Order: sequence, then C-alpha cells, then structure tokens
Amino acid sequence: MAATHKQTKVFVPAHGFAFVLVAAGFASYAFVPSALSAQLLAIFHRFGLAPATVVAIGMLFGPAQVLARICELSFARRLHPLWIARGAIGLLVAAFVLLALLPFSAALAAIFAIMFGTANGLLTIARGTVPLALFGASGYGRLMGRIGGPFLVVQAVAPVMVTFVADHASDAIGLALVAAFAAIAFVCFALIRQPS
Repeated sequence: MAATHKQTKVFVPAHGFAFVLVAAGFASYAFVPSALSAQLLAIFHRFGLAPATVVAIGMLFGPAQVLARICELSFARRLHPLWIARGAIGLLVAAFVLLALLPFSAALAAIFAIMFGTANGLLTIARGTVPLALFGASGYGRLMGRIGGPFLVVQAVAPVMVTFVADHASDAIGLALVAAFAAIAFVCFALIRQPS
C-alpha cells in the first residue's frame, strides 16, 4: 500500500488586526530611512550648514546605529521586542519634534542624526524579532515575506515622493511628510496588544 503523505498547512495570521498593524507600522517606518537617506544631508546644507559640517553630521548616523544594537543586546535582552520598537519609533518622533521646535543649528542637526541612527539601529533588529515574538516561529518565512512586500514598496516610493515635495513645496514640508510617516508607525505599534 502506497504511503500517503499528509500536507501540513502553516497558519500565517495574514488577515488579523495585529498582523495589519505590524505590516503597516513597518511599512510606514520604511518611508523614513529611505526618504532621509536621499534628502536629509542636502536639506541640512540648504538650511545653512557648511558642506564639511554636513558630512561630519552624516558620519554620526552609522556609529549611532551600531551603539544602539550593542546596547540592545547588552541591556534589553529581556524586554519584549514590541517595546523596543515602540521606544525606537518614539525616539524618532521626538527627534522630529526637536527639529520642528528648536532653532536650527549644527548641534541640533547632530542630535537629530544620532537619534535617527539609534532608532534605525533598533528597528532593523525589531523587524525580525517583533513578528517572531507576536506570531511565533510557525510560517515565519512566509510571514516575513508578507510584511516585507509593503515595506519594499514604500521604501521604493519614499525618495521620489520626498524629493518631489521638497522641490515643489519646501524642505520643511518634506521633513513634515517624513515625520507624519514616523507618527503613523508609532500609532500602529502603540495599538498592538502584547500577548499575555
């Protein structure tokens, strides 16, 4: 008698509210680094910073990312990844608030770059750990593929959109658009309920 092979269906919560929030949160966040990597340093230069200062500020981003990842691995191992994501997005929103409220200067631009780099370093890790912590390991590859689709689309559109807005309106409005996507991401992660 021929052996019969049972196919196991892998459950992926592709239509659940938590899944939608996670996918929307990461997709909204994808707009931020993609847009800023294309325009931030140019905007800082147009705001009045010298080219050498702009380059020096741009160099702060990478070390801030690395330091954030080291700190997360050293001190936040027991913290739920959802709280890491919330804290990182909150830090990014706070950076935009500072940029909007305080008089622009090289010091403020440097603080923004450090806060942005820190948030991005943490969220790079959170992209993999948040879905795993919320939905489990079963069907993880397919789950990440479904989350990654919107992420990549937004990532591709962001530089074009922000460049268009900055060119046809103003740099301030371009930054406000990026800040709006960061705020949407924060709301999405804030609404996700952590499993008990």
